[in-house]
Amino acid sequence: MGELHLEIYVERLRREYNVECTTGRPRVAFRETIGQRATFDYTHKKQTGGSGQFAKVKGYIEPMEVDPEKGAIDVAFESQIIAGAIPAGFIPAIEKGFKQACAKGPLYGSPITGVRYVLEDGAFHAVDSSEIAFVIAAIGSVRDAFKKAAPTILEPIMSVEVIAPTEFQGSSLMLSVSRRSCLSPPNLSLHFISR
Repeated sequence: MGELHLEIYVERLRREYNVECTTGRPRVAFRETIGQRATFDYTHKKQTGGSGQFAKVKGYIEPMEVDPEKGAIDVAFESQIIAGAIPAGFIPAIEKGFKQACAKGPLYGSPITGVRYVLEDGAFHAVDSSEIAFVIAAIGSVRDAFKKAAPTILEPIMSVEVIAPTEFQGSSLMLSVSRRSCLSPPNLSLHFISR
């Protein structure tokens, strides 16, 4: 959906339903992802007057492949904890922290996609460990590991055909390149150019 579509819908709301709308510039739906595997070993320790907070998570994040059935990639959480290094009651809190960290990436503030979080080890304290401590530890571990994993920004891709008279070839080419487009060879026919 483009800017023109939005303007038409806003005009229809005003004309047909007598509703005034406040609009802003449309934002591009960027996504963030990683290019390589990165390990993390994150400890969250906070001591206040009473009981403190303690949580330690250890593992790695890695890029995921595109699922052929869904056609899209998402985030995944996997726990490989054995021998009770972290009690089973805290594993959902770590997953919750991972999902919260993926809602807003560190590069551009866009959602993170195509990342698998694998929890291998960790530690807890009988008194100071809590769900919120493990949520914070998971968020911190994602932020630390994301910086080491060759982060990139994914942009939406559209296929656009531009048809213009040949005298405007230079202008249309400059306009397309200024918007970071990848051009295919032009088709010349009947004094018009098609890209």
